[in-house]
Amino acid sequence: MGPESARAFAIRKHGEQRYDEHPYEHHLSQVVEILQSWTDDPDLLAAAWLHDTIEDTDTSRDDLMRLFGKRVAGLVWAVTAEGENRADKMSAIYRKIAENPDAALVKLADRVANVEAASPGSRHLERYLGEHEGFAKAIRPYVPADAWTRMEAAYQPGSPLV
Repeated sequence: MGPESARAFAIRKHGEQRYDEHPYEHHLSQVVEILQSWTDDPDLLAAAWLHDTIEDTDTSRDDLMRLFGKRVAGLVWAVTAEGENRADKMSAIYRKIAENPDAALVKLADRVANVEAASPGSRHLERYLGEHEGFAKAIRPYVPADAWTRMEAAYQPGSPLV
């Protein structure tokens, strides 16, 4: 199953979930659109559609493996948070991406979409700024320079990162 099947599955699984005032599909499509500017790898694009299914729905890693294959399931698993708090969750993602570096591009597209959607001065943007050093250390070595440039450009003007 490819990206279109992953899209349909993710939209169904996320159901009535929202991303701010939008249906959750809005966030997923933003992540995929960003990722498509860097790659046409169908497994990465499928993983982008599915990236929040394990974390935010009743979907299991085994479900994804059965439906989309080992590589896609592994990519989604690598960007799935585990832990009691934000620091633990991010640490788990960074560890898993180090074991599956292809997932870094999916995580980067997700972060870019989140930063671009965040309002200036919002708690979300402040959190991403606070995590940026660790995020850069964990993700930047595995992604192309043009992709990383998009990450830095996503921050608001005046940010120390731009």
